[in-house]
Amino acid sequence: MSKELNDHLLRLLHEAADILHRYAAELNREWKRIGEALGKRNARVQEVFSTLCAFVQARLLPYGGEHPANGHLERIAAFHPEMIIFSLNLMENTVHQVLKAHASAAAALHPAVRYLFFKWNEWLLYEVNEQSFKIGGDSSWKKESLWKDAVILFNEWILRAQTFEESAAHICFGFSYFLPFSRCALFQFVNQESTAIGLHGHGVDNGQIQRLRVELDSIPMLKESVGKLKAEVHEFRHFRPIYVPRASEQFPRLYVDLFGLASLVIVPVYVPTEGRMIGGVVLDRGSGRFFEVDRRLFPALMKFGQSAGELLLKWIKAPKKEWEGMAESLSPREIEILKLLADGASTLEAACQLYLSEFTVRDYISSALRKLNAKNRTEAVAKALRLGLIG
Repeated sequence: MSKELNDHLLRLLHEAADILHRYAAELNREWKRIGEALGKRNARVQEVFSTLCAFVQARLLPYGGEHPANGHLERIAAFHPEMIIFSLNLMENTVHQVLKAHASAAAALHPAVRYLFFKWNEWLLYEVNEQSFKIGGDSSWKKESLWKDAVILFNEWILRAQTFEESAAHICFGFSYFLPFSRCALFQFVNQESTAIGLHGHGVDNGQIQRLRVELDSIPMLKESVGKLKAEVHEFRHFRPIYVPRASEQFPRLYVDLFGLASLVIVPVYVPTEGRMIGGVVLDRGSGRFFEVDRRLFPALMKFGQSAGELLLKWIKAPKKEWEGMAESLSPREIEILKLLADGASTLEAACQLYLSEFTVRDYISSALRKLNAKNRTEAVAKALRLGLIG
């Protein structure tokens, strides 16, 4: 790396460290509160989080500096990478929220914070654990850190996408191709995270996925995991994947039978800078196939989910004027028909419910497709849901 670029990146790290120092009192209070809430659920998770908070507070930068380790590094070396990533995510999320509350130019400061926590992840997961504290020649950390290669490949792959639809397709393919899964379905949350709509599927009928509109109330386990938690733990709504050994015990029979669900993994699609989940990915190894998940996959799954979230957010938060123009041009009848299509109604069923002829309904659908610049009714429904035109 050139000295000029190296100096520039170091300036970004110092800028982020200055942010942590500037808001240290509030961050410390928030991190302490989160640690106490974690302790009510899992003492081990609290230990990891509190240790990392103390270590970051002491150093502020991921390497160098004059601060003594105080034994923290030895303890961190014993933590599972999944727990390190989870704790650093919580810490980063808190920084972004504090910035939003206090800094008028918060958007310009988020990238430096993201870069700082990226380096904390890199340094604590790779350099510390693989070089400084390997015991007895144990190479397990080196094997476990191979997931970082999958993350790099995944990120490079999804960045090739040029549209929202391509992004969804690339994300699904990447989850299946770079990780040991054969089927992937991507969903977006709408209606304040009460509903999941299918965006794309890989290794499964894509049309079936795109027609899905799942009310999370029908899956209590999933509803809880996306944030319907007690107020004191609201801010760390799950970043971590959920392994479901037997889908038939957690999911409605309709979906189990339709897709042959056996075992599956659910990955949150999370945007750290926004502090919220925008969707989820469902993964399995084929119809009727039960499997046990290797938790060493979880760090990669978490990183895949974050990368997917950042990419999709770019399209979900499209230029406001463009969306507003679409919203104003759609007639009440067109919106009404799109709502029925989103609920799974056919053209004939929509016509019957609205006491219209089937030909009239087709005309309304064609008009809505043109106004939304959609290729088909599935894409039109997806866009209308993303825009909040239908709920």
